[in-house]
Amino acid sequence: MTKGILRALAAATLGLGLAAAAAPAFAGPTAGGTYRLRATVPVACWVKPTSPVLAAAGRSGEVVEACNSPGGFTVSAQYRPLSLTEKAVMFYGDRTFDLDKSGMQTLRRSSIATIRSVSYRFDDVELEQPLILALTIQPI
Repeated sequence: MTKGILRALAAATLGLGLAAAAAPAFAGPTAGGTYRLRATVPVACWVKPTSPVLAAAGRSGEVVEACNSPGGFTVSAQYRPLSLTEKAVMFYGDRTFDLDKSGMQTLRRSSIATIRSVSYRFDDVELEQPLILALTIQPI
C-alpha cells in the first residue's frame, strides 16, 4: 500500500509540475524586453496675422506661421488683381516684393517644419481702391 501512495503522490507532483509549466508566465519587476511603438502625427498648418493685412504706405504688422509638415510649407497671399497703374511694395520677413498684378504672391517657402513670427510692412503703395491680402499656408 505504501508503494501505491508513493506512486499517487509522485503522479500528483508530476501533474502539478506540468500544470505550472503550461501556465502563462507573468513579468516581474526584473523582467525586461523591447517594444515597438509607432505613432502618426497629423500635419497641421496655420498662418495668423495679428490684424488684417491691408496694403497702405507705412502700414506694418506681424504674422505667425506654423506648420509641422516635415517637407516644409509655402505661405502665399491672395488679393484682388492690380490695375496697370497700381503698385505696392511689401517687406515680408527679410524679403521684398513688388506685389504681382495677378492677385497672387508667394511670400515664403520653407523646407522644414517650424513656428515663427514674421514682421511685414508696406512701402511705395499707389492704389485706386483698398487692398486686403488673405494669407494661406500649404504643406509641401
